[in-house]
Amino acid sequence: MNAIPPTVHALMNAHPVVDVHSDYAIELYRAEQEGRPDALLTEHVPVLRQGGISMEVLTVGGDFEIGALELWDMGLVLRILDATRRQIDAHEECGIILSAEDLTRAELRTGIQLMLALEGIRCVEDVAALRFLHAAGIRAVILTHNERNLAADGCGESSPGGLSNFGRRIVREIRDLGMVFDLVHLSDPSFFDALEYYDLPPMVSHSNARALCAHRRNLTDEQIRMIGERDGVIGLNFLGMFITEDYRAATVDHLANHAAHIAEIAGPSCLALGPDYADYYMDAMRSWLLRDGLPSDLLTFAAGAETAAQLPVFIEALLRRGFSESDLTGILGGNALRLYRTVFSSSSTETAFTSSSTE
Repeated sequence: MNAIPPTVHALMNAHPVVDVHSDYAIELYRAEQEGRPDALLTEHVPVLRQGGISMEVLTVGGDFEIGALELWDMGLVLRILDATRRQIDAHEECGIILSAEDLTRAELRTGIQLMLALEGIRCVEDVAALRFLHAAGIRAVILTHNERNLAADGCGESSPGGLSNFGRRIVREIRDLGMVFDLVHLSDPSFFDALEYYDLPPMVSHSNARALCAHRRNLTDEQIRMIGERDGVIGLNFLGMFITEDYRAATVDHLANHAAHIAEIAGPSCLALGPDYADYYMDAMRSWLLRDGLPSDLLTFAAGAETAAQLPVFIEALLRRGFSESDLTGILGGNALRLYRTVFSSSSTETAFTSSSTE
């Protein structure tokens, strides 16, 4: 692997770097249960700083399990939310993103800024529950994981459909609340259906190009084009299975090919970083593989960029691939922050919380 040129470090030191998807809030809760009550500051922030990351989006619950934790249980979601917010609030160098005004801290690289998300809404039984979670601090929503829930079909369904009536009400409420709508994990019919009910720039936080790797979670060229036309953003996923058919051989250069392909269709302004690092709970992830009879090394990341601390390795690959410094500042974080500011500015929390959605 080539040495990281000074240009890369200079860019990452001068501009905000945003990781648009991480499950680390779940690890914060697990750490507290194991007697490590300050894992955010002592274990996670140092890794983020090594990788130059100044803002991260954290999943606090969803339609999947981690070990014995069933993350669709509302009580558990609230406990994870509580643990995460307490650890953020305990340290001046950490901040929570709740509004467009808060994004200024991220843009100025002031400390480590964190935004909270839901990866699947199985815990949300009605619109009131979504409003409650918004009031509690959640600002981004993924409708489902890979399976079907009451709102939509995930990409793992064999004969998928689009959104249910309930799903449409939820999407309208996401829009009215001014929340980020993340289309990742949706089946193709649900993806296209969802865009009918959300007129703000959409996010796809951790997917690559299906034309280069035919994984069900990756995006077709048509989907990429639609995201670009709506000024949306796609976070590049660093897991080998989303990069190349031979996931064991995935490199940062292969991932740079996905970036180039997406940029050719929708422009570099739609690119962001969504590596989906999960090195902190690989024990639980490997149990999934064992349960489903999958290869034990399936969860392999692009060689040379296996953790957040190694993020500069991928940025160097993009530089070699021909992306300009202006392109890179957008990919690092500028594009994601543009989307967040647009979405958060679309509605005030006060008026949105009292709004109603009808079918």
